[in-house]
Amino acid sequence: MLIYSESNIDAKAAYQNIKSYIRKTPLEECKELLRICKGHVHLKLENWQKTGSFKIRGALNRMLMLSDEEKSRGVITASAGNHGLGVAFASELLGIRTRIVLPVNAAATKVKMLNSYGVEVIQAGRDYDEAEDVAYRIKNDCGLTFIHAFDNPAIISGNGTIALEILSDLPDTDVIFVPVGGGGLISGIAITAKQIKPHVKIIGVQSKASPAMYRAYKANHVMESPIENTIADGLAGRLVSPNILPSIQHYVDELIVVNESDIIRAIIFLLQYGRILTEGAAAVVVAALLTGAVSIENQNCVALLTGRNIDLDIVKLIIKSDETNATLSI
Repeated sequence: MLIYSESNIDAKAAYQNIKSYIRKTPLEECKELLRICKGHVHLKLENWQKTGSFKIRGALNRMLMLSDEEKSRGVITASAGNHGLGVAFASELLGIRTRIVLPVNAAATKVKMLNSYGVEVIQAGRDYDEAEDVAYRIKNDCGLTFIHAFDNPAIISGNGTIALEILSDLPDTDVIFVPVGGGGLISGIAITAKQIKPHVKIIGVQSKASPAMYRAYKANHVMESPIENTIADGLAGRLVSPNILPSIQHYVDELIVVNESDIIRAIIFLLQYGRILTEGAAAVVVAALLTGAVSIENQNCVALLTGRNIDLDIVKLIIKSDETNATLSI
């Protein structure tokens, strides 16, 4: 079993690989969250990243490490959408033939964006885990290289480059709030951040509708968890990698979960007070702050906004439900 730690996660090397292809995203203080939370909250705007998501960092770092022989055979990946966009960006940049398997219920915006690249898009499976099973079968049948969405040291190292930027811009950071799905993002950030500043606190946030990592973290072992309908589709998954859980247990200080209604409230809050568009998977961190799940009074905090690729129809429904005080069902 591969355990991720400072021995095999190298965000500094990853940053040298990818920095000329990505954006160094802004870190901006949110005055309204200061008023609400009594702490200084800075938003790390990875939703302004190329492809609309942080996922380009890990995907590009992994793809840049492919051998010539692997490039010639082509690659395949499974994704809820944003990782696929990162792989598609890298494949276009490097001229690599790519297949991307998405669940049948993948967000329409992400499917449309992927179809604008020269990649083969396959929709199969009810959720990410089933799409991944299909991708592995195709990989074995066709001799392709599989680019995992989160369970790979190059992916995790690429994700860790976000921590380098955060601590360069705000060395006095006390707490970093990170969305959690498969755990590749928070692992990279936690491992990297704690090498630079050992006492920085890392808090992960999931939706109660898909709490696989939260449940495994609390139970101290991998288990399968059901998925309910969730606006945080980019975080949804039934399974937790046994490679990643130990690193989260070791480097992450706390995991919390938030309700769907609080995620929707956070999306509206960011639109209203920052004119910032986020998808549900990104807004979970602001949901945690708005609900007061963790006290941050008098602390310097960073909330990582991971992506903006939300369907316009969903945004319209959210705004309408806010105007009419209606309950939104996703």
